[in-house]
Formats: sequence, C-alpha cells, structure tokens
Amino acid sequence: MSNKKTNGLHLRILSALVISGPAIAAIYFGSPFFNIMIALFAILMGWEWSKLCLGEFKLPGILLSAYVGIIPLLSFINIPLLEVILITPVMCALLFALTLNNKGRIWFAIGALYLSIPICAFIFLRSADAIGVSVVFWIACMVVATDTGGYAFGITIGGPKLAPKISPKKTWAGLIGGMTGAFLTGLAFSLGFDWAEPILISCLSAGLAVIAQMGDLFESHAKRHFDVKDSSQIIPGHGGILDRLDGMMSASAFMAGLILATSGDILLWF
Repeated sequence: MSNKKTNGLHLRILSALVISGPAIAAIYFGSPFFNIMIALFAILMGWEWSKLCLGEFKLPGILLSAYVGIIPLLSFINIPLLEVILITPVMCALLFALTLNNKGRIWFAIGALYLSIPICAFIFLRSADAIGVSVVFWIACMVVATDTGGYAFGITIGGPKLAPKISPKKTWAGLIGGMTGAFLTGLAFSLGFDWAEPILISCLSAGLAVIAQMGDLFESHAKRHFDVKDSSQIIPGHGGILDRLDGMMSASAFMAGLILATSGDILLWF
C-alpha cells in the first residue's frame, strides 16, 4: 500500500475514533446531550445540502439549517415531532420559492423533508422507553457492519455492479456482505441484551441493511447529479456528515416508521 493510501487510512481511523467517543457518550446519556448532538449534526447537514444543491450557503441555506437544527430541541418545550413532519411540506415550498433562479432548487427544497424525517426518527428512537439507548446503538452498529461487510465482500468477491450509474464501486456481492454483517450484528445484540426474538431481529437487521444501502445510493445520486465527490470535507478522511450518516438516516427513519405502523408492537421483539 502506498504512503498516501496508508496516511489516508490512518486519518480515517483517527477521525473515527475522535468522533465515536462523544457520539457514544451522547447516545448513552440521552437527553439533553443526544438532542444537542443531533441538533449540531442537523445544522451541518443543512449547510452541506445547501452547498451541494445550490453551490452556496445564503439565506435559503440558513433557513434550512435553522429549521432542521431546532427539531431536536423541540422536546424541551413539549412540541410533538408529528407537528414538525406536518409542516415540513410548507418549508419545502418556501425553500423552493426562495431559490427559483437556481437549477438545484427542486433538490434543495426536497432537503427539508430528506433531513427532517431522519432527525425526528433519531430523537423518537432514543426516547423509546428503557430500550431506546440499546436500539440506537444497535442501528448505529448495524449500519457500520453493513458498510464493513459490503466493503469486504465487494473487494474480495467483486462481480456485477449494484447501481453502476449511481455508485460504480458498489456490487451485488457487497450488498450481500452488508446484509450478512447486519444479520450477525443483530444476532450479537439480541444475545448480548437478551432480546426476545433474536432470529427476527437478525432478519430485520439484514433488511435494514438494504434500506441503509438505499439511503447511501440516494445521497450518491445527489452528489453525482451535482458532480460533487463529498458533501463536505468537515470530517478528515471521511468527507461530510451526510456522507457518514446517509445509511443511518434511512435505516432510522424506516425503523421509526415500523414502530409507528405496528403501534409499538415490534418493540416486543426487543
């Protein structure tokens, strides 16, 4: 391996270690630390999305960052997250109206929905009774395992591309590897936390790996559309917040939707 690649790998590992410590602590201790962390991430994602779609960060981008950044803090004043979701289409329309002269206005306006739903999901999942902390850790580790398994299988097996026009490096073998990593993570968490339905949770984890990959592909599609490699360079060696959280955003939103759709019955698996 060349010195450049070795230094890049070392930088990625160091950045991951620096970020993971505070993130783990925030997840573990919950509110207000978790809410503040998500609010910070939300503001940065709003900035990244604005730069990606509009090529600048002015009033519309500031409004987007402010809107998504305040969502995690609304629980402090007892404003339901459902109300945020209901008014988000209005914010989409406002952002579109403010950027009529920009070619990226549709993508940018959609960003209000794209960012706010996962942010609401993060807060909702962490507040899920006594198991919120373990569920959030499970989803986070599952997404990491999906990326790791996908990378390992993709490098060692290769084969047909998953979506060559969107993300040329992703393969079907990588998807299977990601699902395998997620399945094993679900099984490990089930046994470690003595959850009620280890096989069902492991299968759910494998399914969420597919959802996470879809989230990854969506962001890759957006970056390819605007001919941008990374959403930003805020995380040395990794890119932007969106680059790191895209899979977790879709997986968390889907899991939150499952809980609501089953009136919480799916939590009996845990």
